[in-house]
Amino acid sequence: MLTMAVGHSDDVDAADAIAAAIAECRAGLGDARPQAGLLVSSFEAFDPSILGTVKAAFPTATIAGATSAAEVSHLGGYQEDSITLALFASDEVGITVGLGVGLASDPERACRDAVEAVLADVTREPRLCIVLANSAATDPAVMLGTIRSLLPDGVTVIGGGSARSGLGLITPTYQFAGDRLTEDGIVLLLFSGPLRHSVAIGMGWKPIGTRGVVTASDHNLLREIDGRPALEFVNRYLDSIGPASFGNPLAIYEPGSDEPYLRVALRGDAEAGTIALIGSVPIGSAIQLTTASADDLLEGTTDALRRAAETYPTDGRPEAALVFSCMVRKYLLGSKTGRETELTKAALPDLPFAGMYCTGEISPIGDGRGPRFLNETFVALLLGT
Repeated sequence: MLTMAVGHSDDVDAADAIAAAIAECRAGLGDARPQAGLLVSSFEAFDPSILGTVKAAFPTATIAGATSAAEVSHLGGYQEDSITLALFASDEVGITVGLGVGLASDPERACRDAVEAVLADVTREPRLCIVLANSAATDPAVMLGTIRSLLPDGVTVIGGGSARSGLGLITPTYQFAGDRLTEDGIVLLLFSGPLRHSVAIGMGWKPIGTRGVVTASDHNLLREIDGRPALEFVNRYLDSIGPASFGNPLAIYEPGSDEPYLRVALRGDAEAGTIALIGSVPIGSAIQLTTASADDLLEGTTDALRRAAETYPTDGRPEAALVFSCMVRKYLLGSKTGRETELTKAALPDLPFAGMYCTGEISPIGDGRGPRFLNETFVALLLGT
Protein backbone atom coordinates (compact mmCIF):
# COMPACT_ATOMS: atom_id res chain seq x y z
CA MET A 1 0.00 0.00 0.00
CA LEU A 2 1.12 3.56 -0.74
CA THR A 3 -0.22 6.35 1.44
CA MET A 4 0.00 9.97 0.35
CA ALA A 5 -1.20 12.42 3.00
CA VAL A 6 -1.68 16.02 1.88
CA GLY A 7 -1.79 19.34 3.68
CA HIS A 8 -2.53 22.67 2.00
CA SER A 9 -2.80 26.18 3.43
CA ASP A 10 -2.85 29.71 2.07
CA ASP A 11 -2.42 31.40 5.45
CA VAL A 12 -0.52 34.68 5.01
CA ASP A 13 1.93 33.73 7.78
CA ALA A 14 4.36 31.00 6.64
CA ALA A 15 4.64 29.51 10.12
CA ASP A 16 0.86 29.23 10.44
CA ALA A 17 0.52 27.88 6.89
CA ILE A 18 3.03 25.06 7.41
CA ALA A 19 1.52 24.25 10.81
CA ALA A 20 -1.89 23.83 9.19
CA ALA A 21 -0.43 21.69 6.40
CA ILE A 22 1.40 19.51 8.93
CA ALA A 23 -1.80 19.00 10.93
CA GLU A 24 -3.67 17.88 7.80
CA CYS A 25 -0.86 15.50 6.89
CA ARG A 26 -0.87 13.96 10.36
CA ALA A 27 -4.60 13.34 10.06
CA GLY A 28 -4.09 11.70 6.66
CA LEU A 29 -1.18 9.53 7.77
CA GLY A 30 -2.75 8.01 10.84
CA ASP A 31 -0.16 5.63 12.29
CA ALA A 32 1.91 5.47 9.08
CA ARG A 33 5.50 6.76 9.22
CA PRO A 34 6.38 8.83 6.14
CA GLN A 35 9.63 8.17 4.28
CA ALA A 36 9.68 11.28 2.12
CA GLY A 37 7.60 14.20 1.03
CA LEU A 38 6.99 16.75 -1.71
CA LEU A 39 6.71 20.38 -0.62
CA VAL A 40 5.71 23.14 -3.05
CA SER A 41 5.32 26.76 -2.07
CA SER A 42 4.84 30.01 -3.87
CA PHE A 43 8.06 31.98 -3.97
CA GLU A 44 6.39 34.84 -2.15
CA ALA A 45 4.97 32.62 0.62
CA PHE A 46 8.15 30.61 1.15
CA ASP A 47 10.27 31.02 4.27
CA PRO A 48 13.35 28.79 4.79
CA SER A 49 12.26 28.13 8.37
CA ILE A 50 9.43 25.89 7.16
CA LEU A 51 11.96 23.24 6.09
CA GLY A 52 13.16 22.84 9.67
CA THR A 53 9.57 22.82 10.91
CA VAL A 54 8.66 19.94 8.61
CA LYS A 55 11.82 18.04 9.55
CA ALA A 56 11.03 18.40 13.26
CA ALA A 57 7.43 17.27 12.71
CA PHE A 58 8.33 14.25 10.55
CA PRO A 59 11.90 13.18 11.40
CA THR A 60 11.61 9.97 9.34
CA ALA A 61 10.81 11.86 6.12
CA THR A 62 13.21 13.64 3.78
CA ILE A 63 11.50 16.47 1.94
CA ALA A 64 12.00 17.32 -1.73
CA GLY A 65 10.52 20.48 -3.14
CA ALA A 66 10.58 23.74 -5.03
CA THR A 67 8.85 27.06 -5.34
CA SER A 68 5.93 27.25 -7.74
CA ALA A 69 3.72 29.64 -9.68
CA ALA A 70 0.60 28.17 -8.02
CA GLU A 71 -0.22 25.16 -5.88
CA VAL A 72 -3.03 22.59 -6.11
CA SER A 73 -4.49 19.75 -4.07
CA HIS A 74 -7.72 17.84 -3.51
CA LEU A 75 -8.04 19.67 -0.18
CA GLY A 76 -7.33 23.30 -1.05
CA GLY A 77 -8.10 23.24 -4.76
CA TYR A 78 -6.21 25.82 -6.82
CA GLN A 79 -4.35 28.42 -4.76
CA GLU A 80 -1.74 31.10 -5.27
CA ASP A 81 0.62 32.19 -2.48
CA SER A 82 0.07 28.93 -0.61
CA ILE A 83 2.00 25.89 0.67
CA THR A 84 1.23 22.28 -0.25
CA LEU A 85 2.87 19.33 1.53
CA ALA A 86 2.44 15.71 0.38
CA LEU A 87 3.96 12.95 2.53
CA PHE A 88 4.51 9.38 1.31
CA ALA A 89 4.49 6.22 3.41
CA SER A 90 4.75 2.59 2.29
CA ASP A 91 6.00 -0.72 3.64
CA GLU A 92 6.70 -1.94 0.10
CA VAL A 93 8.01 1.04 -1.84
CA GLY A 94 11.29 2.78 -1.00
CA ILE A 95 11.33 6.58 -1.44
CA THR A 96 14.59 8.56 -1.43
CA VAL A 97 15.71 12.13 -2.13
CA GLY A 98 18.85 13.55 -3.78
CA LEU A 99 20.12 17.08 -4.37
CA GLY A 100 22.71 18.50 -6.75
CA VAL A 101 23.80 22.15 -6.79
CA GLY A 102 25.64 24.31 -9.33
CA LEU A 103 23.32 23.51 -12.22
CA ALA A 104 24.33 26.66 -14.12
CA SER A 105 28.09 26.31 -13.78
CA ASP A 106 28.46 22.51 -14.00
CA PRO A 107 25.18 20.79 -14.92
CA GLU A 108 26.76 17.35 -15.37
CA ARG A 109 28.26 17.45 -11.88
CA ALA A 110 25.00 18.70 -10.34
CA CYS A 111 23.03 15.90 -11.99
CA ARG A 112 25.61 13.29 -11.01
CA ASP A 113 25.58 14.43 -7.38
CA ALA A 114 21.78 14.28 -7.29
CA VAL A 115 21.64 10.79 -8.81
CA GLU A 116 24.38 9.44 -6.55
CA ALA A 117 22.57 10.82 -3.50
CA VAL A 118 19.17 9.47 -4.47
CA LEU A 119 20.55 5.99 -5.26
CA ALA A 120 22.86 5.75 -2.23
CA ASP A 121 20.53 3.74 0.01
CA VAL A 122 18.30 2.13 -2.60
CA THR A 123 17.83 -1.63 -2.20
CA ARG A 124 14.82 -2.10 -4.52
CA GLU A 125 14.46 -1.63 -8.27
CA PRO A 126 14.05 2.10 -9.12
CA ARG A 127 10.81 2.73 -10.94
CA LEU A 128 9.93 6.44 -10.95
CA CYS A 129 11.96 9.63 -10.55
CA ILE A 130 10.41 13.05 -9.98
CA VAL A 131 12.72 15.91 -11.02
CA LEU A 132 12.42 19.46 -9.66
CA ALA A 133 15.04 21.87 -10.99
CA ASN A 134 15.88 25.44 -11.86
CA SER A 135 15.04 24.99 -15.53
CA ALA A 136 16.32 28.48 -16.36
CA ALA A 137 19.84 27.65 -15.13
CA THR A 138 20.82 25.36 -17.99
CA ASP A 139 19.48 23.67 -21.11
CA PRO A 140 16.86 21.33 -19.61
CA ALA A 141 17.25 18.89 -22.51
CA VAL A 142 20.92 18.43 -21.65
CA MET A 143 20.05 18.08 -17.96
CA LEU A 144 17.49 15.38 -18.70
CA GLY A 145 19.85 13.52 -21.01
CA THR A 146 22.42 13.40 -18.23
CA ILE A 147 19.89 12.27 -15.62
CA ARG A 148 18.55 9.59 -17.93
CA SER A 149 22.03 8.25 -18.65
CA LEU A 150 22.85 7.98 -14.94
CA LEU A 151 19.63 6.36 -13.74
CA PRO A 152 19.00 2.64 -14.30
CA ASP A 153 17.12 1.66 -17.46
CA GLY A 154 13.36 1.67 -17.26
CA VAL A 155 12.94 4.50 -14.77
CA THR A 156 10.10 6.88 -15.65
CA VAL A 157 11.22 10.52 -15.29
CA ILE A 158 8.70 13.33 -14.78
CA GLY A 159 8.54 16.65 -12.93
CA GLY A 160 8.88 20.36 -13.55
CA GLY A 161 10.89 23.53 -13.25
CA SER A 162 10.80 25.65 -10.09
CA ALA A 163 8.82 28.84 -10.59
CA ARG A 164 7.47 32.05 -9.16
CA SER A 165 4.07 33.70 -9.54
CA GLY A 166 4.52 36.22 -12.35
CA LEU A 167 5.84 35.99 -15.89
CA GLY A 168 8.04 39.08 -15.52
CA LEU A 169 10.71 37.31 -13.45
CA ILE A 170 11.51 33.61 -13.77
CA THR A 171 14.48 33.74 -11.38
CA PRO A 172 15.43 33.45 -8.65
CA THR A 173 13.52 30.35 -7.61
CA TYR A 174 14.23 27.85 -4.85
CA GLN A 175 14.84 24.12 -4.79
CA PHE A 176 15.23 22.19 -1.54
CA ALA A 177 15.97 18.74 -0.14
CA GLY A 178 15.74 18.05 3.57
CA ASP A 179 16.79 21.31 5.18
CA ARG A 180 19.15 22.29 2.32
CA LEU A 181 18.11 25.20 0.12
CA THR A 182 19.53 26.41 -3.21
CA GLU A 183 18.64 28.66 -6.14
CA ASP A 184 20.77 26.69 -8.60
CA GLY A 185 19.94 23.05 -8.07
CA ILE A 186 18.20 19.87 -9.08
CA VAL A 187 16.20 17.71 -6.67
CA LEU A 188 15.25 14.08 -7.30
CA LEU A 189 12.50 12.09 -5.56
CA LEU A 190 12.92 8.39 -6.41
CA PHE A 191 10.36 5.60 -5.90
CA SER A 192 11.79 2.07 -5.87
CA GLY A 193 10.17 -1.34 -5.53
CA PRO A 194 6.71 -2.61 -6.52
CA LEU A 195 5.28 0.73 -7.60
CA ARG A 196 2.55 0.86 -10.22
CA HIS A 197 2.13 4.10 -12.08
CA SER A 198 0.93 5.76 -15.27
CA VAL A 199 1.75 9.10 -16.87
CA ALA A 200 -0.04 11.10 -19.54
CA ILE A 201 0.27 14.60 -20.96
CA GLY A 202 -2.34 16.93 -22.38
CA MET A 203 -1.89 20.13 -24.36
CA GLY A 204 -4.97 21.19 -26.33
CA TRP A 205 -3.00 23.12 -28.95
CA LYS A 206 -3.85 22.95 -32.66
CA PRO A 207 -1.25 23.45 -35.41
CA ILE A 208 -1.63 26.38 -37.80
CA GLY A 209 0.31 27.46 -40.86
CA THR A 210 3.04 25.55 -42.62
CA ARG A 211 5.82 23.45 -41.10
CA GLY A 212 9.46 24.40 -41.33
CA VAL A 213 12.61 22.47 -40.48
CA VAL A 214 15.08 23.62 -37.82
CA THR A 215 18.46 24.02 -39.51
CA ALA A 216 20.42 25.73 -36.73
CA SER A 217 19.87 25.89 -32.95
CA ASP A 218 21.77 26.22 -29.70
CA HIS A 219 21.03 25.72 -26.03
CA ASN A 220 17.79 27.61 -25.37
CA LEU A 221 18.10 29.40 -28.72
CA LEU A 222 16.46 28.85 -32.09
CA ARG A 223 18.72 30.22 -34.86
CA GLU A 224 17.45 29.10 -38.27
CA ILE A 225 14.36 27.52 -39.82
CA ASP A 226 14.62 26.32 -43.43
CA GLY A 227 18.05 27.95 -43.64
CA ARG A 228 16.66 31.40 -42.85
CA PRO A 229 16.62 33.36 -39.56
CA ALA A 230 14.14 31.72 -37.18
CA LEU A 231 12.45 35.03 -36.44
CA GLU A 232 11.64 35.46 -40.11
CA PHE A 233 9.62 32.22 -40.11
CA VAL A 234 7.64 33.17 -37.00
CA ASN A 235 7.06 36.75 -38.16
CA ARG A 236 5.03 35.43 -41.09
CA TYR A 237 2.31 34.82 -38.52
CA LEU A 238 3.14 36.93 -35.45
CA ASP A 239 3.96 40.62 -35.19
CA SER A 240 6.02 40.28 -32.01
CA ILE A 241 7.60 37.68 -29.73
CA GLY A 242 6.91 37.80 -26.00
CA PRO A 243 3.93 37.51 -23.64
CA ALA A 244 1.55 38.52 -26.44
CA SER A 245 2.69 35.48 -28.45
CA PHE A 246 2.53 32.93 -25.60
CA GLY A 247 -0.82 31.86 -27.00
CA ASN A 248 0.99 30.57 -30.09
CA PRO A 249 3.68 28.16 -28.88
CA LEU A 250 5.82 26.21 -31.31
CA ALA A 251 5.05 22.51 -31.86
CA ILE A 252 8.26 20.50 -32.19
CA TYR A 253 8.30 17.21 -34.11
CA GLU A 254 11.67 15.55 -33.59
CA PRO A 255 13.01 13.46 -36.49
CA GLY A 256 11.28 10.07 -36.54
CA SER A 257 8.59 11.07 -34.02
CA ASP A 258 4.95 11.90 -34.74
CA GLU A 259 4.32 13.05 -31.16
CA PRO A 260 5.01 16.79 -30.76
CA TYR A 261 5.90 18.81 -27.72
CA LEU A 262 5.83 22.58 -27.26
CA ARG A 263 8.29 25.43 -26.96
CA VAL A 264 7.36 28.95 -25.87
CA ALA A 265 9.05 31.73 -27.83
CA LEU A 266 10.22 34.05 -25.04
CA ARG A 267 11.68 36.89 -27.06
CA GLY A 268 13.18 37.62 -30.46
CA ASP A 269 16.42 39.31 -31.46
CA ALA A 270 15.62 41.37 -34.55
CA GLU A 271 19.27 41.92 -35.45
CA ALA A 272 20.37 38.28 -35.13
CA GLY A 273 17.04 36.81 -36.22
CA THR A 274 17.07 34.36 -33.30
CA ILE A 275 14.38 33.31 -30.82
CA ALA A 276 15.10 32.69 -27.14
CA LEU A 277 13.49 29.62 -25.57
CA ILE A 278 13.58 27.60 -22.37
CA GLY A 279 14.65 24.22 -23.70
CA SER A 280 16.55 23.46 -26.87
CA VAL A 281 15.21 22.17 -30.20
CA PRO A 282 17.09 19.40 -32.06
CA ILE A 283 18.33 20.27 -35.52
CA GLY A 284 16.22 18.51 -38.15
CA SER A 285 13.00 18.84 -36.17
CA ALA A 286 9.87 20.03 -37.92
CA ILE A 287 8.35 23.12 -36.34
CA GLN A 288 4.89 24.67 -36.59
CA LEU A 289 2.94 27.38 -34.79
CA THR A 290 -0.12 26.44 -32.76
CA THR A 291 -3.20 28.11 -31.34
CA ALA A 292 -5.81 27.25 -28.71
CA SER A 293 -8.77 28.69 -26.84
CA ALA A 294 -9.21 28.34 -23.08
CA ASP A 295 -11.66 25.50 -23.72
CA ASP A 296 -9.07 23.76 -25.91
CA LEU A 297 -6.50 23.95 -23.10
CA LEU A 298 -8.98 22.47 -20.63
CA GLU A 299 -9.77 19.68 -23.10
CA GLY A 300 -6.05 18.91 -23.01
CA THR A 301 -6.24 18.65 -19.23
CA THR A 302 -9.19 16.26 -19.45
CA ASP A 303 -7.39 14.19 -22.07
CA ALA A 304 -4.30 13.76 -19.89
CA LEU A 305 -6.37 12.66 -16.90
CA ARG A 306 -8.39 10.24 -19.01
CA ARG A 307 -5.36 8.63 -20.61
CA ALA A 308 -3.52 8.35 -17.29
CA ALA A 309 -6.50 6.44 -15.90
CA GLU A 310 -6.85 4.26 -19.01
CA THR A 311 -3.16 3.27 -19.05
CA TYR A 312 -2.83 2.53 -15.34
CA PRO A 313 -1.90 -1.16 -14.84
CA THR A 314 -5.03 -3.30 -14.82
CA ASP A 315 -3.82 -5.45 -11.91
CA GLY A 316 -4.01 -2.57 -9.44
CA ARG A 317 -5.82 0.63 -8.50
CA PRO A 318 -4.19 4.05 -8.12
CA GLU A 319 -3.82 5.33 -4.58
CA ALA A 320 -2.56 8.87 -5.21
CA ALA A 321 -1.87 11.38 -7.97
CA LEU A 322 0.50 14.24 -8.73
CA VAL A 323 -0.03 16.89 -11.40
CA PHE A 324 2.33 19.38 -13.02
CA SER A 325 1.03 22.22 -15.17
CA CYS A 326 2.67 25.20 -16.81
CA MET A 327 2.77 28.73 -15.48
CA VAL A 328 2.02 29.93 -19.03
CA ARG A 329 -1.18 27.87 -19.03
CA LYS A 330 -2.04 29.74 -15.82
CA TYR A 331 -1.31 33.04 -17.58
CA LEU A 332 -3.46 32.13 -20.59
CA LEU A 333 -6.34 30.58 -18.65
CA GLY A 334 -6.54 33.51 -16.25
CA SER A 335 -9.64 33.24 -14.08
CA LYS A 336 -10.33 29.78 -15.55
CA THR A 337 -7.06 28.30 -14.25
CA GLY A 338 -8.82 26.70 -11.28
CA ARG A 339 -10.80 24.60 -13.74
CA GLU A 340 -7.74 22.36 -14.21
CA THR A 341 -7.93 21.41 -10.54
CA GLU A 342 -11.70 21.01 -10.69
CA LEU A 343 -11.30 18.66 -13.66
CA THR A 344 -8.67 16.70 -11.73
CA LYS A 345 -11.00 16.31 -8.74
CA ALA A 346 -13.82 15.19 -11.03
CA ALA A 347 -11.62 12.66 -12.85
CA LEU A 348 -10.03 11.33 -9.65
CA PRO A 349 -12.85 11.68 -7.10
CA ASP A 350 -11.47 9.19 -4.57
CA LEU A 351 -7.76 10.01 -4.82
CA PRO A 352 -5.61 12.42 -2.86
CA PHE A 353 -3.63 14.61 -5.22
CA ALA A 354 -1.19 17.50 -5.11
CA GLY A 355 0.72 19.49 -7.67
CA MET A 356 2.24 22.72 -8.90
CA TYR A 357 2.48 25.18 -11.77
CA CYS A 358 6.00 25.05 -13.20
CA THR A 359 8.51 26.79 -15.44
CA GLY A 360 8.31 23.94 -17.93
CA GLU A 361 7.23 20.36 -17.34
CA ILE A 362 9.03 17.01 -17.64
CA SER A 363 7.46 13.82 -18.97
CA PRO A 364 7.74 11.07 -21.56
CA ILE A 365 5.66 12.00 -24.62
CA GLY A 366 4.67 8.59 -25.92
CA ASP A 367 7.36 7.84 -28.50
CA GLY A 368 9.39 5.62 -26.16
CA ARG A 369 12.50 7.79 -26.28
CA GLY A 370 12.45 8.93 -22.68
CA PRO A 371 11.55 12.21 -20.99
CA ARG A 372 11.35 15.58 -22.68
CA PHE A 373 11.29 19.08 -21.31
CA LEU A 374 7.88 20.48 -22.21
CA ASN A 375 6.19 23.87 -22.25
CA GLU A 376 2.50 24.79 -21.83
CA THR A 377 1.57 21.18 -20.98
CA PHE A 378 -0.44 19.43 -18.26
CA VAL A 379 1.14 16.25 -16.84
CA ALA A 380 -0.85 13.71 -14.80
CA LEU A 381 0.82 10.96 -12.74
CA LEU A 382 -1.10 8.15 -10.99
CA LEU A 383 0.63 6.11 -8.25
CA GLY A 384 -0.13 2.91 -6.39
CA THR A 385 1.13 -0.52 -5.38
